[in-house]
Amino acid sequence: MTTEEPVAVWVLEGFSKADEFLRSEFPISREQILQLREVIEPDADDPWMLHCYPVPVSLWPKVDAILQCGPPDPELDYLTGAYSAG
Repeated sequence: MTTEEPVAVWVLEGFSKADEFLRSEFPISREQILQLREVIEPDADDPWMLHCYPVPVSLWPKVDAILQCGPPDPELDYLTGAYSAG
């Protein structure tokens, strides 16, 4: 396990089960990912949340307080995600 900060871009992704073209993506900053780790607990071997993690609607008030992303779209399922910035 490495605790060194990766060169990554984090996002909150929304996916529709009914329409593969209905999606959303909201950027997450490094500071926000640090706060989200307190709300959405990452796996022990993934401290920088590089894997996808579900964001249940029950956590949305806390997630919105951190991200200021507005209300969730009821037609979408949400996940955190990350991809290489390099």
